Amino acid sequence: MNGKGLVYILALCSFLLVSGRVCGQLPARQEIDSLTSRLERVELARTFEPDAMEQALARIRPDGSWADIDYDTVTLYYDAANHLSRLIQMTLAYSKTGSAYYHDAGLLDKIMLALDYFYRKQPVSKNWWHNDIGAPQNYMVVLLLLKNRIEKERLLHYASYLHDRTSNRSHQGKNRTWVSAITIYKGCIEDNYELIKTGFASIASTVRIVHNNDEEGIKADYSIHQHRPQLYSGGYGMGYMEDLAYFIDITGGLSFGRLFTAEKFEIITRTMFEGQMLFGFRHSYDFGTVGRGVSRSGALYNIPLRVLDVMIKNTPADSTRYESWKKHIEGGPFPSPGNKYFWRSAIMTHHGADYYLSAKINSIRNNGTEMLNGENLKGYYLPLGATNIVTTGEEYRDIFPVWDWTRIPGTTAVANPSTAELRWYHFGSNCFGGGVSTGKEGIIAYRHAYTGVEARKSYFFTGDAMVCLGAGIKAARTQMITTSVNQCFLRGTVCLNRNGKTEWLTESRVKADNICWVYHDGVGYLFPQQDNLVVQQQEQRGAWRDINEAGSPDTISRAVFSIWKEHGYAPSAESYCYIVMPARTLPEFEKEAFASGLEIIGNTPEIQAVRNNRQQSYGVVFYEAGTAQLETGLILSADKPLLVWMKKQPGGYAISVADPLYVNQEVQVVVSGRLHGKGAHYENGRTVITFKLPLDDYAGSTVTEYFRF
Repeated sequence: MNGKGLVYILALCSFLLVSGRVCGQLPARQEIDSLTSRLERVELARTFEPDAMEQALARIRPDGSWADIDYDTVTLYYDAANHLSRLIQMTLAYSKTGSAYYHDAGLLDKIMLALDYFYRKQPVSKNWWHNDIGAPQNYMVVLLLLKNRIEKERLLHYASYLHDRTSNRSHQGKNRTWVSAITIYKGCIEDNYELIKTGFASIASTVRIVHNNDEEGIKADYSIHQHRPQLYSGGYGMGYMEDLAYFIDITGGLSFGRLFTAEKFEIITRTMFEGQMLFGFRHSYDFGTVGRGVSRSGALYNIPLRVLDVMIKNTPADSTRYESWKKHIEGGPFPSPGNKYFWRSAIMTHHGADYYLSAKINSIRNNGTEMLNGENLKGYYLPLGATNIVTTGEEYRDIFPVWDWTRIPGTTAVANPSTAELRWYHFGSNCFGGGVSTGKEGIIAYRHAYTGVEARKSYFFTGDAMVCLGAGIKAARTQMITTSVNQCFLRGTVCLNRNGKTEWLTESRVKADNICWVYHDGVGYLFPQQDNLVVQQQEQRGAWRDINEAGSPDTISRAVFSIWKEHGYAPSAESYCYIVMPARTLPEFEKEAFASGLEIIGNTPEIQAVRNNRQQSYGVVFYEAGTAQLETGLILSADKPLLVWMKKQPGGYAISVADPLYVNQEVQVVVSGRLHGKGAHYENGRTVITFKLPLDDYAGSTVTEYFRF
């Protein structure tokens, strides 16, 4: 190329940049108009309530306010949100084609009165969220729909209420996508291309693996944290993933879409399939993933099908997997059964084709749950070994107002309602807490020391069962200590076996020392240790207000099924063991109850161990260095606290280990007999194996090695 040609190219690019066109993309103004049009279509699809709009219109005062709204009292709540809701309804009536008020000049005058009043008043709340996010989110909808309907100068005047808060580093995860959306809308309202780009860049910046324990967002195990190191893959995390799908989709064909790179798409895809999908079952979601949202009606929703449709559009290469996921949500089998330990979030999930099991624990590395803004008032025990036992997806949906919160499934607690009260965050205090997973089987375990109760609690997931063990249970309090097996909605009849005799439960409650098993709603519960069991079927009463200050005070009554074990008053060396066998008919469970192949080979404060004879596998929790005899001639030792899963394979063993303390760089395991493999050496009739343990983001995760006989 000669000198004149180069000068011409440089001059052309300079002209295109100045005129708002970047090489290879639409002019900036055209991009703004296109995005604004897309956002308008989304907002016009909002639910329109003509009656509510008519009432608002009839009651608006001459100054643009409503008499029944408190604009002045500053509390955690925000009554002025009702003003914005009514304003949105009026603006929808004005903007929707087919509306009786479409482009009605009189209605526009009333809209401007209400808009002007809010702008002048700018009501505030003690809860920052309403000020920075909630109110601007509603306010921006009105301005977007009024764009090109009112004078530009007036529009910009009102748009000054909206602020670009993307430079605030404290906004992370879902909070960042919220504030970023406000910046995007502000950019569209003001015709500011750079502001729009700032908003989308802010959203794209969240799509990364966050390493710092207190940083919110996607973790290395593809769980999602919000509000400190707290699992929030449901609730905030669900909303965050919906935001990503929506904003990626809405940028289609626009330059802003280039901010979502192939690397970011990979992270989103893995978070979807290795995180979000694994916490759900059909239309429901794990109650341990939604934080304080558990105290809100409708909190246990699985990911909306429309989001999966958008992801199919965004990543067509994964369409088959997304379609299988959709079919499962609508009632089909789970597409990828298996086991996973989320080592950054201290929860284990276990899927069969037709059931879901999980257990969630706490430790010094996590905040188990939270009570904020008067929500989740009784959730203290939620992260202390709580289990989900699900075969339909309806077991716990909105059961929470009538729950006995001292009997959350899987937990060991003081049977005093005051102990379930939660104040602020639930900070874990135990160091020992972790899990080991092979992808098909696994263990999660922790040392419990809360509300004056001590225990060693472990959950073994193997085959199609969950084996729950507790040992060393002691408490100084002279109050009843219980371990809850389940507390879910009563569906159908309850069957139990006492002293080998099967019967239907006709009483509201039975307490006995001779209950071998219980069956209810497709799930069997087997009790190798049969003492002091209580089985209950009865109406339980409560109100949403009991667990959420903003909830309805109306009393609700629901039929609830419960099983728990009573450990007595001030127990000193109590234990429990039970086996949960889901997705079985009663004849199937009766046949399998005593022929499952599951054996408890250790349940002490030092070692808890289970053998699955069918799978030829062994799970061991070493609470301290020690030795376990797995079967005749097979002995396993560890030189540190450790979780081990050992599975016999043709010609050898697969051994999986994980550090429940998250601090060790290596551990030695000793197995009787001669084995060959990585880190193994034979001496005096036994094999000493040194495992190198992962650190940093992967501390606490599983290491698996294979050894030959």
